[in-house]
Amino acid sequence: MAAITETRTEQIPRIARTPFYYGWIILAVAALANFTSAPGQTYTFSVFLDSFIEDLDISSTYVSTLYLFGSLSAAGLIIIVGRLLDRLGPRVMLVAVTVLIGSGALWLSQVDSAWQLFVGFAIMRTMGQGALSLIPATMVSVWFVRRRAMALAIMALGGAAAAGVFPIYGATLIDAFGWRTAWVAIAITAWALLIIPVLIFVRRSPESVGLQPDGAKPGAITGAANRPKRLMETTQAWTLSQAMRARALWLLTFAGMAQSLIGTGVMFHQVEIMTDKGLSSAVAAGVFGVTAPSLLVGQFISGYLAARFPERHLIAVGQGFIMVSVLMLFAVSATWHAYLYGIVLGLTMGFLMNSMQSVWPAYFGRKYLGSIRGVTNFGTMAAAALGPLPLAAAFDLTGSYTAGLFIYMSLPPLCAAAAIAAGGPKEPGPPETTLASAPAS
Repeated sequence: MAAITETRTEQIPRIARTPFYYGWIILAVAALANFTSAPGQTYTFSVFLDSFIEDLDISSTYVSTLYLFGSLSAAGLIIIVGRLLDRLGPRVMLVAVTVLIGSGALWLSQVDSAWQLFVGFAIMRTMGQGALSLIPATMVSVWFVRRRAMALAIMALGGAAAAGVFPIYGATLIDAFGWRTAWVAIAITAWALLIIPVLIFVRRSPESVGLQPDGAKPGAITGAANRPKRLMETTQAWTLSQAMRARALWLLTFAGMAQSLIGTGVMFHQVEIMTDKGLSSAVAAGVFGVTAPSLLVGQFISGYLAARFPERHLIAVGQGFIMVSVLMLFAVSATWHAYLYGIVLGLTMGFLMNSMQSVWPAYFGRKYLGSIRGVTNFGTMAAAALGPLPLAAAFDLTGSYTAGLFIYMSLPPLCAAAAIAAGGPKEPGPPETTLASAPAS
């Protein structure tokens, strides 16, 4: 027996011969990649907004419109990123994406016209909001099965830290060196943070280095077979074409849209909504300070509950809390109301983010997860890009955000119904089978 164990150990590449499961190193790099997504996130762009307006001599509305179309372009391009992830693997893709996000930052340092700004937005949103969110979450989902939801919550620590660090980092650079040099520094920062750790540590999957997901021993009951019956997930890999014929894919994609659309919309207009209610802009901005840590707590709550309840049920329940958040926004009239709203909103968004990330491998397996998530992320990224429009249109037409908030309230019940209607995970049929006609469980 000792000889067999020694032989198996020799078959594992030296890099994976750690005294603990190598997936934890992958998780650490994924969290770092999530942190490095910051240059392409809205909270970083927010500190450059005035610089774009003043130096390029364009209006705030024009910049916002360019940002909208840059985000929509990113939503389309993320489908290609997902396909390439399955084909090339996470190490190649993370290096390429990091090089590109740095190059996009250098491009932004040189822009002098609106079309150049649009190109910069498209690059940064594709690589930051899109690829450096999709690839790390896919990596974690491949390396962890039984502990997946909690591992995804740990990965989110990187994004939470970035949201606290990068706006301050960007503003400090702008004050010290000017906004153009700030983008150069951000490019160098991204390259320095991520490229070397990715090249050294990242591998495609546990199986590629002779390991099993979650660090299970060979022959042990793992993954879907080790989950309670009510939490069963697919044991086979769905191809993208099979998944796109499955009703569950489209129902779950729709179920995730309320979180993206409403969360982005209310955060984008948060300062204006609260100042209209008589609160100061400082209080309105301070709400972001309680939303970020609450979002992280929501991720861990979802990670804990995902081991006990089906993900689609968690997604459905989360829609109710979205409605509670919007109702609380209606009722804000004092400072403590605003902060309580920020806490509930953060908990809700984090809860749903984690649930939506863990649902895809449960339904469609790990092998082609990049391609499948590229398609599903198109829906959620497009919803996020369009999120601010209902409130903006309502204000322009009526002078109030109330009608837009009522429009938001109509979406979560539909998303909850879609999550439940998706049914439980199934095994894929043969390529010629039309999975959309399969009976629901």
